[in-house]
Amino acid sequence: MADELDLVLQPMIHVNDVGATVAMFEALGGELVQGSRDGDWVQIRIGGAEIGLLAHPPNPAQGEGVVELNFESKSRLEDVEQVARSRGIEIARAASDEQFGRQLQLRTPDGLLVKINEIDGDFVTGSGRD
Repeated sequence: MADELDLVLQPMIHVNDVGATVAMFEALGGELVQGSRDGDWVQIRIGGAEIGLLAHPPNPAQGEGVVELNFESKSRLEDVEQVARSRGIEIARAASDEQFGRQLQLRTPDGLLVKINEIDGDFVTGSGRD
């Protein structure tokens, strides 16, 4: 297990129209980094940061809001989960398969859902990482 986990902050915004929102961020100098093959999720780089846009309404039953706190993990999700468990962090959902790779869900003491994603390049499109 790694002593330090390699996580990258990636806020996620639930939107009604991904295309129109991408166009708005591109007009502000943003660039498309990657996205799902079906086009319901994209990652945009703008102003030294990245944000995700998701064309699905938030699920309040899971503690999702219009804006989510997501991280992309460069560390193995099993390592992240082991560290979280060993430090008493609530596991909302163990690492599991998703359409873009895998995801681990944690919950803050205040109930905020935090998603940690392992992106599989075989399941997304785009230029990838620098």
